[in-house]
Amino acid sequence: MQAVDIARRIEAVWPDQGRNERIHRYVKGDHDLPFAPRSARAAYRWMLDRSRTNWCRLLVQLLAQNLFVDGYRALGDDQADEPLGWWHWQQNGMGRRQSAVHRAILKYGHAFATVLPGDPVPVIRGVSPRNLTAVYADEADHWPIYALQRKTSWAPDGPRQVYRLFDDQAVYTLAENEPGKGPGYLDHAEHGLGVCPVVRFLDEDDLDGDSPGVVEPVLDIQDRLNYQTFLLMTTGEHGAHRQRWAAGLELDDDEEPPIGPDRLLHSDSPETRFGTFESTDLSGYVAVLEQILRHLAAITQTPAHQLHGSLANIAADTIDAADAGLQNRVGERKTAYGESWQQTLRLSCLAAGDEAGWLDTTAVARWRDTSTRSLAAVVDAWGKAVQMLDVPPRATWERLPGVTDQDVRRWEHMPSPVDGHALLADSLARATTDPDGR
Repeated sequence: MQAVDIARRIEAVWPDQGRNERIHRYVKGDHDLPFAPRSARAAYRWMLDRSRTNWCRLLVQLLAQNLFVDGYRALGDDQADEPLGWWHWQQNGMGRRQSAVHRAILKYGHAFATVLPGDPVPVIRGVSPRNLTAVYADEADHWPIYALQRKTSWAPDGPRQVYRLFDDQAVYTLAENEPGKGPGYLDHAEHGLGVCPVVRFLDEDDLDGDSPGVVEPVLDIQDRLNYQTFLLMTTGEHGAHRQRWAAGLELDDDEEPPIGPDRLLHSDSPETRFGTFESTDLSGYVAVLEQILRHLAAITQTPAHQLHGSLANIAADTIDAADAGLQNRVGERKTAYGESWQQTLRLSCLAAGDEAGWLDTTAVARWRDTSTRSLAAVVDAWGKAVQMLDVPPRATWERLPGVTDQDVRRWEHMPSPVDGHALLADSLARATTDPDGR
């Protein structure tokens, strides 16, 4: 069958498999160990294993924790009703699932979402590039020609690979009948959408097709941090404590010198000498670690206090300035990811038969404000905009941190508060006017 042939060809050229597996290992904390000779003792290898500190995961988390879609609206939306695409989002639990998609994009530089007709709403699912690849006629195209997804399925006779091949009309299910024999046809289901129902998310869009993600550019720095941590641990083990020595002790054959932290050395011989070796200063090793962390902070635009964990004697304005680089990176990703989420929700409207939602290219995703500005400062700034620039008060509601589109819609239906000053002025005016209007 043609679907089987296409699936086998796509799997044969599946890109970046080795790269993606290495990134996956590093984010989990399974880093390549610093060099060790073959004859290394068990204690040496114990320190090698424990010298790994997972900074890669932290870099992914810092960005992912600032990326949350809170709403979806069309241009000129009066907020009377939620767009149908947002209903699909909520029914698929994307408020929770979106973080998994964002983390995959940050880790690998790209990820995917699939949208298929379902009951009662279309089914939206995020997929890692380790498990799905797509083929495009042109890299600038919004929709791929084909996409191939694979996963491991457990059968009574053991695990086997199951594949799903997507095209513009159907989804074909394929599976390995025998290990190593490649996929064979099982069945297919038509979706009839007219486009391949797979949306690609890019971390950094580039005309050369480069989107390395957050982890790949810092793999070498992660290895340097692990190696320097190992040197610090080794030096601390063997040189950070003052070592005692004794010369001229009379010992029996095979007797160990009575040296230890809980022992007192003594000798009856006047020829015996005692002393200590100076401990190794570890400050140089710590300084090198801190310097590597500063390089990591500069390259990734990560605030230094996020890596060092120290906020002592730092003013609020200084923290805001330090966070500016991180917020710039977050803002760039909100723009890029937002376009793909809009494409996903438009496709969900098409899968639900909502042609108007599918054709609406003006709808935009609304992102949660995760900046470090205080609520008081935001309210003060927008309050002045209302008073001095004639900005409608209700237009500022959505600008408040933590306020969602659902909050705004609920507030819209609440009765307007009574203006006490206007009521008092009206009462006084009526009281000072005589019945004849004078």
